[in-house]
Amino acid sequence: MIRLEELNKYLNKLLIYDRKLDLARIDPYMTNGLMVKGREEVRKIGFGVSASVALFEKALDAKCEALIVHHSFNMPAYNQYDEIFQNRIGFLVKNDISLFGFHFLLDAHPEVGNNVQILKTVGANPVSGYFHRGNPWGWIGELPNKNELSSIEGKLKSYMSSRLITYRFGPQSVKKVVAISGKGSPIASDMQFLIDEKIDLYITGEAHEWNREMFREAKINFIAGGHYATEVFGIRALMEKVKTHFPEVTVEWLELKNDV
Repeated sequence: MIRLEELNKYLNKLLIYDRKLDLARIDPYMTNGLMVKGREEVRKIGFGVSASVALFEKALDAKCEALIVHHSFNMPAYNQYDEIFQNRIGFLVKNDISLFGFHFLLDAHPEVGNNVQILKTVGANPVSGYFHRGNPWGWIGELPNKNELSSIEGKLKSYMSSRLITYRFGPQSVKKVVAISGKGSPIASDMQFLIDEKIDLYITGEAHEWNREMFREAKINFIAGGHYATEVFGIRALMEKVKTHFPEVTVEWLELKNDV
């Protein structure tokens, strides 16, 4: 058993506070950190991708005092009753379950982040951040030696959605890879950077309609493995990190699979 405050301090230090910049990282889209405060004593922590009542029910059934997710809450846009938001908050409060969420902070993290973990899965070394819409959501990685595209696809296949999209428009021997999980498909103005940087493969979660022809013309390979599937990597890595740091606590993966 640990105190909730111990867990909160550990996660803040690991994911929110940037020691190099001496400031807190800011997420431009979603809330981060401790969202709902439950019991002070934590014996079991659940981990999942996206907050929802269905996931909260799994946490309750598993007897978790705390839950850590990648997607936490989208706050109501203005001061008006929001039934989904209230029901989610109400479930957690009623059952005394704490909720932590780490969105951009988990995508971009240099150790347990979704994108660093994707690169490591295919055997690439992360070398620099990849900026998407003004923030370093993704990572650029390099393989020590060129790998066949088919080999990389094989390493990813078991992790990806059944609705996987692959465009094999680039070199069959891959050296340089971008990983940007979730809704990380490039917009038109990003393509020249990818061409200039000699990117061989772009891995993300979802595809836009226009991506196919742009990648064909750029002669770059593209894999969209599913929003959910590409964002399992980071939260699972974080689960292992928490398990190692707090051996007195039980952790459990709460699967709520989504093919999107």
